[in-house]
Amino acid sequence: MTGEFEGAVVLVTAAAGRGIGQAVARRFAEGAARVVVTDIHERRTRDVVKAMAEDFPDREIAGYPMDVGDRNAIDDVVKKVLGRFGAIDILVNNAAVNILGSIFDYRPADWDRVMDVNIHGPWYLARQVLPHMRDRGHGIVINIGSYAPDVGGAGMETPYAVSKGALNTLTRCLAHEGGAVGIRANTVSMGMVEGTKFVMDHPELRDRSDTLGPLGSLPDKTEIAELVAFLASPGAAHITGEIINVSGGAYMRN
Repeated sequence: MTGEFEGAVVLVTAAAGRGIGQAVARRFAEGAARVVVTDIHERRTRDVVKAMAEDFPDREIAGYPMDVGDRNAIDDVVKKVLGRFGAIDILVNNAAVNILGSIFDYRPADWDRVMDVNIHGPWYLARQVLPHMRDRGHGIVINIGSYAPDVGGAGMETPYAVSKGALNTLTRCLAHEGGAVGIRANTVSMGMVEGTKFVMDHPELRDRSDTLGPLGSLPDKTEIAELVAFLASPGAAHITGEIINVSGGAYMRN
């Protein structure tokens, strides 16, 4: 436990599943941060907070159920976190929905849900948190993205690709507007990641050459968490507005 995030307050969305969000939350706890676990699933949120408190007894771990597609829920959680900790230093927008389907018959309700969670939620969370970061003179936003917008939503995931493309643009806008007041923003982009629900739900996509890339294997969720931690660290003090791809070469950004 290095202590590089000693005292920092980190809010991670969708952090009570078995995938990237919880891996990120645990990595920040290892670094001595005060970690806020949020997730749409109330019982799961409670269970993960309890488990993390047992694994990191010297860390302050809090948990709040939150649907990032619900602005009232975001308002409530941000208010509670600021009331308890007095700050949110690092925001990790990890929550995402990917409902597969052909563009020819995609249901409008599914499109709306993907947009609400994948782009409207991150934008609104940032909107509610950024003024407090500005007042303190520092803050970090890390968005969890995808290379889907770069390959045109291959695999019948057009809404997901569109939302993640918008998320990349949001990252750059946050970086431009936030830089003068000490706020940095970056996106960690990826394809399929080992240890996530999507990989478990879609084994038919798991071992394709275009999924694995030239390295022949998928990145693990802990590797994603490590990159997120680096981007939040002083070592990345001059990295902002970037879309950093972790895909084993499955997609190589030009």
